[in-house]
Amino acid sequence: MKFPLGSLFQKNAHSIPRRAYFAGLRRVAGVFSKRQSVHFVTIHGKRYKRVVLGDSFEALQVEQALRRAPAEARFPTLIHRHENELLLDFVEGRPFDPAKTGDRDALAGFFATLYATSSRSTAPDTLSRALATDLEFLEDAGLIDAALRQALARHGETTKPAEIRYGLDYVDPVAKNFVMSDDRIFAIDVESLRQDAALGTGIAKAAVHWLADEDLPGFVERVESAGELTLKGQMPFVELCFRVGWTKRKLLQGKHGSIRIELLRELVEQDDSGPSPQ
Repeated sequence: MKFPLGSLFQKNAHSIPRRAYFAGLRRVAGVFSKRQSVHFVTIHGKRYKRVVLGDSFEALQVEQALRRAPAEARFPTLIHRHENELLLDFVEGRPFDPAKTGDRDALAGFFATLYATSSRSTAPDTLSRALATDLEFLEDAGLIDAALRQALARHGETTKPAEIRYGLDYVDPVAKNFVMSDDRIFAIDVESLRQDAALGTGIAKAAVHWLADEDLPGFVERVESAGELTLKGQMPFVELCFRVGWTKRKLLQGKHGSIRIELLRELVEQDDSGPSPQ
């Protein structure tokens, strides 16, 4: 039995204008851009998703993370990995709606399941060094001044815990990366599943997109309750490190319109107005 699996028979997951936009971004503005493509493949009437990553090591990391993820944290089934390519089941479902309480509860349970998987605790030295490097770079690049850099560094010193827990995290929880199927949440962007991430990184990413500041403490509590774990001790520091690193990445990717320095300033303003609500 023969199946037409060549590129002529695959449908790119991104529209032509979107592909043209990112191609132009790489050539004109972006120094470090995301290098991957996503295609839909049909085999014997069944739909699959083919993800082509930047290199074989990256694909291997995704494969290993998926093998390690608990069954309760639902991802598309990995059918096959070949060098830098992944073939996955295509998951049908309705879009995730962060405004719906039930969807948020499902996501909190998803994070709790990941975070409850085997993790390790270690001193925050690695994150601290990365934070200092990123802050210096942002100042050198003209995005922040010396006063803000120093204030953010002080915020890091006051929020830095004695230890940081690392483990599985889903680091790009934007709404489009989930679907709901029979009230169960599926994370369909498998390359966003990371091993040995500072726990809470994914939640910090949600907080720069759809999770409002006033809703963040409550969402963290939901995750803690569902997973019988504690995040509060490291969330403020992880959130700071994420926001600073995220700002750096947006600059280097050429996405200058996405840069929001107010995300950094508001962390310092929390120090000025009193203890962090987290």
